[in-house]
Amino acid sequence: MKKITFLTKSTILACFLMAAFAAQAQIELKVQTEMSTRFNDVNDNGFGVTVFDYYDFETNTFTPIESDAFMVQANNNDGNVAGYMFFDEPEFILQAAYRFNGVWNPIGFTAEQDPYDYDENTPYGISPNSQYVTGQSNIGNDYGGFLYNTQTEELIISLDPQGEASAAYAVNDNGIMVGWVDRPDSGGTLRVPAYRTLDGEYHLIPEGQLPTLTGINTINDINSSDVMVGDFDLRPFIYDRASNTFTSFDNPAGADSAAFASISENGVAVGFADVDFQTRDAIIYHPSLGDQPLYLKDVLADNGITVNTADGLLGTAIAVSPNGKYVTGWLNGPPPFAEGWMVYLDDLILGTNHVSQNSVSFYPNPVENILHLNSKEAIDSVAVYTITGQLVSNVTFNDNLTDINLSNLTSGVYLVKVASNGSVENFKVIKQ
Repeated sequence: MKKITFLTKSTILACFLMAAFAAQAQIELKVQTEMSTRFNDVNDNGFGVTVFDYYDFETNTFTPIESDAFMVQANNNDGNVAGYMFFDEPEFILQAAYRFNGVWNPIGFTAEQDPYDYDENTPYGISPNSQYVTGQSNIGNDYGGFLYNTQTEELIISLDPQGEASAAYAVNDNGIMVGWVDRPDSGGTLRVPAYRTLDGEYHLIPEGQLPTLTGINTINDINSSDVMVGDFDLRPFIYDRASNTFTSFDNPAGADSAAFASISENGVAVGFADVDFQTRDAIIYHPSLGDQPLYLKDVLADNGITVNTADGLLGTAIAVSPNGKYVTGWLNGPPPFAEGWMVYLDDLILGTNHVSQNSVSFYPNPVENILHLNSKEAIDSVAVYTITGQLVSNVTFNDNLTDINLSNLTSGVYLVKVASNGSVENFKVIKQ
């Protein structure tokens, strides 16, 4: 047997440590130390928004919002933003607004609203294509959601046809507004997760079932594939409108309740769990991480990143970027004064979507029936999941080139996990 010298051992160890360091260096957590730096949203470039500032993750710098704007709430990959402008500054009356191509535009009010009589439009979301802005509105004591079309400049106040209060928190490129509606209950009213389509119809989810527990019970976000996230009966859920699949998840260990607050285009869901009185810890879910949500701090710890906050927790994860690589939120404490944080996950969850960097290539995408796979190593197995984590196909192989028949699947976005030579690669496929 060839003797391994001390020098050889040292060289091997050094190479291992360098490789481990390189892998960990791709993941980075930045926690702010200044008060009132809580983040509301983030895009694929690490461009985030707080209440009064823009933020760049790479340089860890804040830039105050423009002087003609007052507050910001959401942004998208085009750098367009939803927020507030003054309607009457001396009277301190605000109006919903949006920044498009660097220019702020007021949304105003409908003819039925009287901003001098406390009628308001509170902006919460802007669609990825910048066509829609949404939020909550009121006309007197009637509360609902608003939808503003930036192309037609049409503002619609949408009230629940059953006369109960409602709200909208996010909107996608299809103009679907998501949030909640109230429904009469023996103890008063009960909030129910609901979404509104462009035809004005309200849809409660899951169909035919109302919550039994008083909680937030809302849809917090929706992606461009009409996949929604929120909480129902104090537990996080994912709803896929294309397949009408409602998936409720367990709360992480030690949590009394939990909710998903945001979902990426490739199915990364983030949110928070209530672990003590007025104390939260951020959670994350993706099928590649397991079948249940995990505490984000634990995922980071497994990759060499320690959360050194005052309570050892990350508090609230409020948003994930469309590509699933950035997650942001704020630490525990009063939200107006809370310190913000942002983490860059790089390819930790999904791996790269660029075929040229993968050992597995695939085509076509989108796919109608047959997905062709080609690997540098022999493929051991291929598993196909819905965006909500439901396993729909699991095939064992032992070849470098193979075909997967997806003809029996409904249209939508799927996660494909390819196992080969002890490694697993994940990529997203759109089924037409």
